[in-house]
Amino acid sequence: MLFTAFDIEEAITKAKDFYKCDEKNLKIQTIKNPYRRFWGLINKPGEFSIEYIEPKQKKEIEKKEEGKVQILSGKIQVTDPSPEGKYASIIADDPNIEVYINGKMTTGIAIVTEKDRIDLKAKSIAPSTEIKVDISSDKLKATLTVEKKTGRKYFVKDTKSENSIYIRSEYEEIPAPNVTVEQCISELIKANVKMKFINIQAIYDLVNSPGGGSSVVAEGIAPVHGINSKIKYLFHNSSYRNPAFETNEKVDLLNHTIIPTVNIGEVLAIKTMPAMPGTDGESVTGEIIKAHQGKDLPLKAGSGTVLLENNTKIVAIASGRPILRNGIVSVVPVLTIPHDVDVETGNVYFDGDIVIKGNIMNNMRVESKGNIIIYGNVNHANITANYNIEVYGNIIGSTVQAGISVINYLSVLPKMEQIHIILKELYDKFSVAKPVKYSQISNQLLQTANSSSEKLKKHIDEIKNLSAILADEDVKKVSLILNKIQTLLLHINTDLINNIDQIQSVEEDVNNFIAEMKNIYDKRANIIFHYAQNSFIQANGNILVKGQGCYQTKLIARNAIVFQQPSSLVRGGILIAGKNIKMGIVGSPSGIATYCKVLDKNGKISAVHYYDNTTLNINDNIKKVEHGFTSPDYIENRIQGS
Repeated sequence: MLFTAFDIEEAITKAKDFYKCDEKNLKIQTIKNPYRRFWGLINKPGEFSIEYIEPKQKKEIEKKEEGKVQILSGKIQVTDPSPEGKYASIIADDPNIEVYINGKMTTGIAIVTEKDRIDLKAKSIAPSTEIKVDISSDKLKATLTVEKKTGRKYFVKDTKSENSIYIRSEYEEIPAPNVTVEQCISELIKANVKMKFINIQAIYDLVNSPGGGSSVVAEGIAPVHGINSKIKYLFHNSSYRNPAFETNEKVDLLNHTIIPTVNIGEVLAIKTMPAMPGTDGESVTGEIIKAHQGKDLPLKAGSGTVLLENNTKIVAIASGRPILRNGIVSVVPVLTIPHDVDVETGNVYFDGDIVIKGNIMNNMRVESKGNIIIYGNVNHANITANYNIEVYGNIIGSTVQAGISVINYLSVLPKMEQIHIILKELYDKFSVAKPVKYSQISNQLLQTANSSSEKLKKHIDEIKNLSAILADEDVKKVSLILNKIQTLLLHINTDLINNIDQIQSVEEDVNNFIAEMKNIYDKRANIIFHYAQNSFIQANGNILVKGQGCYQTKLIARNAIVFQQPSSLVRGGILIAGKNIKMGIVGSPSGIATYCKVLDKNGKISAVHYYDNTTLNINDNIKKVEHGFTSPDYIENRIQGS
């Protein structure tokens, strides 16, 4: 029967009046809840289904009793259910409690009854204390570690009486056993620590620490290393900025750099402290630790200097520029030319450093066995120095070389090394077959000879192509070696077996040539300039461009070519470096051909922007720029040849 009302009490009242009965005889179900909104301004009645239940239709529901299980004082107690009741169960998933039902170990959920014999066995973890000795790598310290681990005695946690229970454990901690000072000393002695170095108080403090820990309990005697003698040099070894520029004094702008000079009688170096001996130490295990003895660094006087006062002072006996090279103090003369180098002065050849405050004019030659500094321009001239060259003006149509010819080192030397490898392999393979007649040589050996011959011819041609840019003296040395190799090639395909000794002789000549070249190029020389045009510049070190850049110029450096300014230009020309080239803007919008090469396979080429028709070559892996691009990253040897 459906009744409408604004609440369930109203619906029950209507049903009681309708059925003439008590509420306990009514079965009530809400069909639709009453609706009330806006603080009771809008009300809608709900619908309730209420049925009358005859008292005679009520059935007694037989009560079913569930089985029960509980843990009391560590023992399981089970009560079985009524005939239709639910059996009791236990859940055994605690790793620290083993559950046995009727003698069989059980895990997970298990039904239990009063008849079952249930045993619970709690585990235990024994406490421990461990003593460790660690000796430092320098054997000057011994560290003792007392590691205490507490034990655990587990027991079964009691539960309430439930139909299903979890077997859970609790535990009591078992303190770790203490150690004695004597036990610790015994372990140290087992590790060969000497008794005289053992700190008993440190051990006592450690063993009385509740949680154990680590402590340094023995220290040896560290060696006291000696001290080398000390030398104080009383001069600048390189040019430096005029300190007057940092003051308010009036200074000629051309006097911005000071080249160090000394006069006769000036003290150049003094030994301020003699060598101090060292004292040996002793490790915690009783081993002697040798101390480094102080070295007496001798004062070395070169040309233009003399040793005085028991070899503790170096004094100048000539006026000129002081230098420190390979530990030797010398005074070399400095030639200062305050004007242009031209027809009136003639060519300049000087054993020391040269400073030119003017320009170097057309067709003039300047050569120095030291450094060269040029404050003006270099116009269609030839400049050579054994060491560094710095040009503050422009270099136009000139040849500038610092150090021995770098082309030999960068181009000729690698090819000579390849030739040496081929000749050595050829000798090693055919020397075994020397007693054999030529007709009995295997086809494989003949193929090896022919292949080696072709490779040698290729390398010879490549070296000859470099002759145009080699110095005359270098051309003579290289040609002498190449002529010997070419003579050898005439016999490879006709009477190779009888010329094995000649192969060995040429191989030795090539090896000696390589060794001589490497020895010559040990000394590095750098070139610094601001702008160059239509010139040839090579350095047996680095080339540093500080200004606008270069136009149609050949730059060759043993190590690196670096343009300092991101806006510097490289318009045309050839740049070759041993390891690294760093540039600003390469090429031109019109596509002027510009070639950049790095010989080292791990070398780098980087620039701010590349224009079309720029060729990049790293260890003969070549990329030609066909669409100009701006790149902050360097082009690596990952470039595939094209």
